Amino acid sequence: MELIKYDNIEDFVNENIDLILEKEWLNCLMVGNCLEGLKQKASNWLLAKVTENNKTELIMLYRKPWKLLLYSPTDNKSDELFRFTAKEIYKIDPNLLGVNAEKEIANKFTKYYCEISNLSFKTHRPLRILLLTQLKNADLNQELNFREAGISDKPTLLKFIKDFYEEAVDEKYTDKEMNEKFNTYMERGYYVIEKNKKIVSQAVFARDLKKGKCISGVYTTKKERGKGYAYNLIYRVSKKALDDGAEYCVLYTDDENPISNHVYEKIGYRRMVDCEDIEFYKEEK
Repeated sequence: MELIKYDNIEDFVNENIDLILEKEWLNCLMVGNCLEGLKQKASNWLLAKVTENNKTELIMLYRKPWKLLLYSPTDNKSDELFRFTAKEIYKIDPNLLGVNAEKEIANKFTKYYCEISNLSFKTHRPLRILLLTQLKNADLNQELNFREAGISDKPTLLKFIKDFYEEAVDEKYTDKEMNEKFNTYMERGYYVIEKNKKIVSQAVFARDLKKGKCISGVYTTKKERGKGYAYNLIYRVSKKALDDGAEYCVLYTDDENPISNHVYEKIGYRRMVDCEDIEFYKEEK
């Protein structure tokens, strides 16, 4: 086996994008980072692949402060591959922040990397990737108003953004960071559902992709849950994406939330793979 490291994003994309796009829905995080990296002429990212007999067995992208992304085009989940990869990545960076990948891949890399680095780990959250290529028949509430968010919605939606990140991913952001997220959401496509002219639910197109649309930031205020607002919103956002030419819609859900997963399945989303977002840390002595 050989680990090949890239010095720039252009060479990494040119050599690997076709393999990555074979399962773009699975690699939506990697694709989004590649496209953004090309625009920014990104530097100081860890970009690499592992090959054996001239065949690419593993592709990886690491951009701090996020986790290491891993993808095997050959679906190789062997201990040999991940023992080798962990050893080689440790030589490059002995203090990775974590890994985000298919469940078995994430856990095997974690096992070997943490053994070498003496880091501990915890699963930040179990994730499920859902894919939509065709909508089911809708049962929509016509009293709800679906629309694109506008700048006048900013005070309301900054609160939505804050609450979503604190509740969904246990992360807190400064006012400046939330403003930046709002501006990014507006650029990518920010949508809301209103009831009696009051915003009750939000969703956003999360990142640039080649063939599909990734939906994220789905949030309904606590007192408005259980009323079908998320169903109506995600159905309409998904329909807009498909009507506008997307081949599919993809989203990540919390694997431990059966209510939201059931809502997506009613729309036509299918469970594809389970992933894990794993954080590495040093034990306090």
